[in-house]
Amino acid sequence: MGHTRPTLDILISTIGTGVETIPSMLLPERQGVRYVISVQHTCPASEVTIPQELTSRPDVTVVLLPGKGLSRNRNNAISMAGADICLIADDDSRYLPQHIDTILDSWIENPDADILTFQAENYQGEPLHPYPAPYVCSLEISFRRDSITAHGLRFDERFGLGSELLCAGEEDIFMHDACKAGLTIRYIPKPIVRTAAATTGTRFLADPKVQVTKGATFRYIYGTGAAIWRSFKEAGWYLIHKGANPLPILFNMLRGIWILR
Repeated sequence: MGHTRPTLDILISTIGTGVETIPSMLLPERQGVRYVISVQHTCPASEVTIPQELTSRPDVTVVLLPGKGLSRNRNNAISMAGADICLIADDDSRYLPQHIDTILDSWIENPDADILTFQAENYQGEPLHPYPAPYVCSLEISFRRDSITAHGLRFDERFGLGSELLCAGEEDIFMHDACKAGLTIRYIPKPIVRTAAATTGTRFLADPKVQVTKGATFRYIYGTGAAIWRSFKEAGWYLIHKGANPLPILFNMLRGIWILR
């Protein structure tokens, strides 16, 4: 890619009426930057209304996908991408022009990288969580499209919002698969997106499905033995620090390990 400015596709996943919020995401047209929007729907395709602000812009591509599942939706957007670099986005992501500069400049400075991860902020401009973090949020991920395609990397459709059993963890699985494939991954300590503050991780205590998902994610990444040990450790942490009953947490996490086996 040298020092020429790479092209960028912002891959936006949404479902149903979420598409109506996307016009407020769009920045002024900019050479080499496109928006690829994958719209899932559970009603007939003929009943899906695409805002005129999207259909009238040459830098916007909208594709429809029947059914549910965020990972399926992300994969659909990846399959429609054509730029050098892809950025993962949701319909509540918001961008400033300098965010796009940061992404493109970082890729020029890291021509040998396959994946660059960044920081996210809430709508008030505060960090979404402490950085550097032990985990990566989807909206912090950008990747070289050719690298991902060459290794057949996709989001695991068993994981993520809207999937039958496992409601999160898709970005952890994606990054683990990328590491296993030997891709060059770098963290750039700069913000590139603003989004809603609440994430799936904040629902861990209240949502048994999130606990099941965490157990399954541990099993995928670390194997059965280490996943069991980590599940005991996690349940113990919530007992000590949050005063929570560790038994239901442990049971749900072990259930997640069993599901994935």
